[in-house]
Amino acid sequence: MSALQLLGLAGMIIAGGAALGIAALKPAPPQLAAALALLDASSASTVTVSSTRDRWGWLPPSAAQFLDSHLGVSDADLRMVGWTRPQLAARKVAVAVTGLLIPALLVAAAQLMGVSIPFVIPGAACLLLAAFMWTVPSREAGEKAARARAEFRSALASLLDLVALERRARGSVPEALEAASEVASSAPFELINERLTLAARAGISPWTALHDLGEELDVSELRNLADIASVAAEGAAVYQTLLAESRTLRHADLAAQHAAANVASEKLVYPLALLGIGFMLLVFVPAVLRLFTT
Repeated sequence: MSALQLLGLAGMIIAGGAALGIAALKPAPPQLAAALALLDASSASTVTVSSTRDRWGWLPPSAAQFLDSHLGVSDADLRMVGWTRPQLAARKVAVAVTGLLIPALLVAAAQLMGVSIPFVIPGAACLLLAAFMWTVPSREAGEKAARARAEFRSALASLLDLVALERRARGSVPEALEAASEVASSAPFELINERLTLAARAGISPWTALHDLGEELDVSELRNLADIASVAAEGAAVYQTLLAESRTLRHADLAAQHAAANVASEKLVYPLALLGIGFMLLVFVPAVLRLFTT
């Protein structure tokens, strides 16, 4: 293959990558189904977290489910970050193709510079990099879901305090839940308020809606709140129970933050050790070389 042919091939690959990038960044059309679901009161049990990744939804659902069937990302994690399974699979395909093309572009550039590289090396590099890039979105979804779930639990601790106060002031469990969820504008509060509003329109009890939401997002504390609300609806005094649950959540959140801080501190040991080794080499190597040369 001549240099001109390699240059043409590299140009075609770059142009194809640019076209894919422009298609991925193009704003997605409005989702009519999502808008109708928000207006339909009967869909209170099926509304999920709104997605901001619609531009990755170009892969057919059947192909997306087939591609993503062996990577272990749960539906609860996807709902927590607002992704759908077709969007996740489409994102994986995009980054895997990018990883497949990077070594090919480097080899084409080396060929233009006159450097000959055996085909086995770039072929293996393409496959390894594509396989690695294929797993990156799954790990990204898992990490984002863990952070979003921790944020949700932190917001839920404040919500429990507010529900306890509203329960003592108003007396009605549905009113207390609705008033408490309207206080803040963060994503967890808005999601809970949206689900309670849809449940009220559909004639569903608020604790049933909260329990279903806890099942969808895999947040056990939200299911506990639903159980407490259902008990309170029967006339039980739950003020101290709500405050105790809130304290438990705050203690768990504080313990998780301490654990994360300890992990971050342990990670700092390695760069400090490398820095110390580099400093010792900088001091002793010239002296040892000078000793041997003399």
